[in-house]
Amino acid sequence: MSWVSIDYTRCSNCGACLEECTRCFSKTDEKVVAHADINCCLVCGRCVALCPTGAISHSQMDMTNFHVINNCDFISPDDLFEFLRQRRSHRAFADKKIPEADIKRLVDIVRYSPTGSNSQMVELLLIQSPEKRKKLSDLAVDFMIKNGEESGEKAKAMRLAGKADEGEIKLMEMIAFYGEMMRESRDAGLDPVFYNAPLVMIFHAPMQAFSKKDDCVIASTTVGLISRTMGLEYTYIGIFEGAANNYPAVMDELKLPVGNGVYSVIILGYPKMRFYRTVDRKPTKVRYE
Repeated sequence: MSWVSIDYTRCSNCGACLEECTRCFSKTDEKVVAHADINCCLVCGRCVALCPTGAISHSQMDMTNFHVINNCDFISPDDLFEFLRQRRSHRAFADKKIPEADIKRLVDIVRYSPTGSNSQMVELLLIQSPEKRKKLSDLAVDFMIKNGEESGEKAKAMRLAGKADEGEIKLMEMIAFYGEMMRESRDAGLDPVFYNAPLVMIFHAPMQAFSKKDDCVIASTTVGLISRTMGLEYTYIGIFEGAANNYPAVMDELKLPVGNGVYSVIILGYPKMRFYRTVDRKPTKVRYE
């Protein structure tokens, strides 16, 4: 039985559904027929959204959650361009709690972010507990220190052996530098991972997901940009992502579903500082063909 049904009393026979999805629609005797099921349907809802007369229904989706799109003026390209240019990474936050209603809205936008093959496999772990945040931060710092010490020794050995790969040596030395920097910051009583942010959002997904990294990064970017319209600011924490996927003690503490990995992490809060100017950046390298 088809997941998709067509109300032929409302169907205008425009063929938009068929043109969009030949997997789940066909034409018989000049009439469009739906045959969507587990073998062909991605449950993306595009056929419902494209139907101008509202004749299509999908049994696997919440039909009340398909909102009519009104033709209205969106934000102008110039305004959006400026909004994106004004985005900065923030690591200093006011001691102010984020309202639960705003957090729920940020969570809700994740399901509307694009995913590869409409897999919708992005999951979230939200950390608000200061104790939990510190435990995870300490574990990540432990990983960075250990990794830094090992990398530093490897770099020394490579130099003594006269290895010619200067790029790899410099990378090892940088990892060692970061490890020592993390140690010093924690010893000074700071949080060099999450910066005492009131909210840590960890985006994870099953490791077998087709485009898990892209999906999680797109979702976290969407959340971060939307959060700015709520007066919040954010930044990405790649260090913790690396620790989570390479240091078993971190993954043990996260208690994610078996088989899931961490693919993007952001921290959010009300900013302590305000930027008064946008910043310069190097031109993008581009080639036209």
